[in-house]
Amino acid sequence: MKPHILTRAAFGAAASVAVLMPLAGCSSTDSSTPPPSPKPSNTPPASSPPADPSSRGTKYKDGTYTVRGVYGGAPSYMTITITLSNSTITDVTVEPMPENNDTSRGYQERFAAAVPDEVIGKSLDEAEVGKLAGASGCADGFNDAITKIREQATTSD
Repeated sequence: MKPHILTRAAFGAAASVAVLMPLAGCSSTDSSTPPPSPKPSNTPPASSPPADPSSRGTKYKDGTYTVRGVYGGAPSYMTITITLSNSTITDVTVEPMPENNDTSRGYQERFAAAVPDEVIGKSLDEAEVGKLAGASGCADGFNDAITKIREQATTSD
């Protein structure tokens, strides 16, 4: 092979990697991430009064909690704010990472829009998500934040 052909091949490989890396964002398919659990049909709608917390595991302090959920190898993050009342999630917001590329930001924004429908009305113990709105990696960041919030909100009652 001639040297200029090797140079072109190396350049082509490097360009392919440079183009594909930003596309990883939240779309990475991590085989260690379990698939989302099917939503039980007996889950009360968000407008229903919360279930009795004594029927669940841990009791959590009412309040609003904001933490950063970290995920991925870059690493990426999202800022998650959860409001709890009677150990039940009554509000949630997900703020995407501000210094993100357009592709990853798109995944995070679609994920952020889908999260409230999945967790509002659930107990904090039940608030784990899988792939939402095509974003599988974002779920790892959200679940990381939920773990941190559980630790902060745990009460000794």
